[in-house]
Amino acid sequence: MIQRYFALACLAACTCLPAKLFAHATGETYLFLEFLESSIRGRVEIKLDDLNEKLGVDAMQNGKASEKIIVDTAPQITDYIKENLSIAPRGGEPYPLNFHTTKLFDAEGGWAQYEFNIPADPVPPYLDLKLTMLYDGDTMHRDIVVTEKGVWPSEDYEMNISMVFSRNNSEQILDVFNPPSVQRARDMIWQGILHIWIGIDHILFLVALALPIVLVKKENKWQPAQGLKKTLVSLLKIVTVFTVAHSITLALASLGFVQLPSRLVESIIALSIVLVAVNNLLGRAAKVSLTITFLLGLFHGLGFASVMADLPFRVSELTPFLKIIIAFNVGVEIGQLAILLVLFPVIYVLRTSSVYLPVALKGGSCALILIAGYWFIERAFAL
Repeated sequence: MIQRYFALACLAACTCLPAKLFAHATGETYLFLEFLESSIRGRVEIKLDDLNEKLGVDAMQNGKASEKIIVDTAPQITDYIKENLSIAPRGGEPYPLNFHTTKLFDAEGGWAQYEFNIPADPVPPYLDLKLTMLYDGDTMHRDIVVTEKGVWPSEDYEMNISMVFSRNNSEQILDVFNPPSVQRARDMIWQGILHIWIGIDHILFLVALALPIVLVKKENKWQPAQGLKKTLVSLLKIVTVFTVAHSITLALASLGFVQLPSRLVESIIALSIVLVAVNNLLGRAAKVSLTITFLLGLFHGLGFASVMADLPFRVSELTPFLKIIIAFNVGVEIGQLAILLVLFPVIYVLRTSSVYLPVALKGGSCALILIAGYWFIERAFAL
C-alpha cells in the first residue's frame, strides 16, 4: 500500500512541474557590433519574454507587443545593460555606451532592440568584452555576440556569430579585424550538450527506454537482470540505434533534404515516449525492439534539427556546415551519455529492491505517459 501511495505521489509531482521546464528553447540575448572607421555601432536585442520574466517589463498590451511600453521603459533596461555589458580597448577602460534608439523587432516571440554608439577613433584591433546579462536564475542563458562587417550601409554585409557568453564564460577578447566564429567544432559540441540537457522530452524518452533494461521477463514475470556487463551491453545497443537514427535525420534536415512540420515532429516525439512507457507497463516486450527504437529515433533527429534551425548560422559552403552538424551531434551524444552514466548505476542497483517494479518501472512509466500524453495533446491540437 505504501508503495502504491508513493507511486501516486510521484505522478502528482511530475504533473505539477511547470510547463516551461519542458521547452526546447533556451534564453538568448544578442549583442550586434558594427565596426566603422571611427566608431562602433551596436545594439542589444532582448526577447520580450525575458524582459517580462527577468526584468519585470511586460511589453504586451491587449495581446500584442507594445512598442510604446518598450520605449517608455528603455531607461530602466539600458541602465541594466550598462551594468552588465562592458566594451573596452584591450587593457583599457570601458567605453561609454551612448544609447539613442529603442525599437520593437517583430520577429517570432518578439524582441526589443536597444541601439547605441561608441566613439572610437580609431577602432582598436582588440576589444575586451564582458557580458553578464540575464544569467541570474537561469544558468542556461547565453549572450551571443554577432559582428557585422562590410562597407556600411552596403547591402552585402556579412553577419557572423563570433562569440557565445555564459555564466562561466563571461569575459572574452574579440579580434576586431579577424573575428572568430562560433561555428568552430568545440563551440558546437557544447551547443549539442546544452540542447540535450534542456530537451526534456528527449531525456524522458531515454529514461523510458532505460527503465526495463535492468529487468528480464521470465515465465511472464519481471525479474532482475543478471550480469552488469550483459545489461550494460543491452542498454548500449538501444542507445546506439537511437543515436544512428537521430544522426541521420539531424543531418538530412539540417541540410534541407527532409522537411516536416514542426508541430507533427514534436507531436510524434511526445507520442514516442507514451508508446515506450505503455510497453513498459504491458511488459509484452522486455525491451523495445531495435527497429521501433530506430524509427522513433528518426523523429527525435528532426527535433534536434529544429533546434539547430533556431541558431542563426551563416554558412554557405557544405564542408564547414557538415563539420557543424557533426560537432553538434557529438555534443548531443556526450550529453546523452552523461545522463545515462548517472541513471544506469542507480537503476541497476535498485533493480533487486522491492520498490523498483511498482515504483520505478510502473510508477515511472505512468508518470511518463501522463506528461508525454499532455504534451501530445497540446502539440497535436495546438492548444
